Amino acid sequence: FGPLSARVRGLLVKHTRTGNPLVDSVAEHQPASSRAYMQYMGHLLFIAPVGLNICFWHFTNASTFLVLYAFISYYFSSKMVRFIILLGPGMSALGGIAVGHGLSWSFKQFLEVPEKNSVPPVLKKK
Repeated sequence: FGPLSARVRGLLVKHTRTGNPLVDSVAEHQPASSRAYMQYMGHLLFIAPVGLNICFWHFTNASTFLVLYAFISYYFSSKMVRFIILLGPGMSALGGIAVGHGLSWSFKQFLEVPEKNSVPPVLKKK
């Protein structure tokens, strides 16, 4: 393997430029702004962190992969705006986990309603 190219070094080292002013001036090689995240991710910016917390509570191999994917894709998307497209699948999966757990909790509240005339187990006489 040869030395790392200037583009790869630019992702890992903050002040590395390619040396080519034409490449350095291209808009998609610039760091992403918060406006770009809001434009491309929308409501997932607020829902995905909830899914991330759920993944930390229910730690499995799949959730570990999803958490690592989300952090790594966020890191690279913060370096170059064009890598926001790599962040989309992870954010969608985390948002889906959050919405799924919310809906599951909501349905449990409605479906596990005790009968009208039933006595709670604590108050039953033996």
